[in-house]
Amino acid sequence: MGSYLARDARRRTILDSAVVVLGRDGIAAVTARSVAAELGGSQGQIHHHFGSTTQLVAEAWLLYTRTEVEQFEAETASLDPQEAVGHFFEGLRGGQDGGALALWAEAGSYARFTQEFAPAYLASLRQVCTVLERLLDRERPDDGNRDAALRLLMVGIGLAGLTAIAPADETGVAPGQVVGSAIAQELSRLRTPPRA
Repeated sequence: MGSYLARDARRRTILDSAVVVLGRDGIAAVTARSVAAELGGSQGQIHHHFGSTTQLVAEAWLLYTRTEVEQFEAETASLDPQEAVGHFFEGLRGGQDGGALALWAEAGSYARFTQEFAPAYLASLRQVCTVLERLLDRERPDDGNRDAALRLLMVGIGLAGLTAIAPADETGVAPGQVVGSAIAQELSRLRTPPRA
């Protein structure tokens, strides 16, 4: 039993190191070599605990997402819905590169070309969509909030992907304005009393 727990602990340490690499350098940077370097261990240790680098990336992505969601929910628990949704898209609204959303854009591309990763990406997308839906429900519970959350998420990820390719001055797209307009549109829909 002791060695089983030690094995789980070693595996978790590897995952934690992969999350650090993923969050700092992006998904493409998660390799056995980079994770071993972050961990201060060997590549063999990585291969011993994970059947493939893609499996490691998928599990690290799920852990990264879960950690980010928990942190976001703690940070926004006392905010009104508009502030909380704005905080979610903060990287884009501040005219930056999209922050964490840029990583989501990279993950979407990776999922498209790496079938072993796709289920992890879809699971994390559902999780984050649920977080946004709950924020919109704070404004007014509505059956359409799931769709609204997904629309906002897709706008944010798409804009983050676009800004990763070219800065706003090259594309003519102002990500902060676009996402701000999308948030205002969805909240306006919720603030309009439903028809009887």
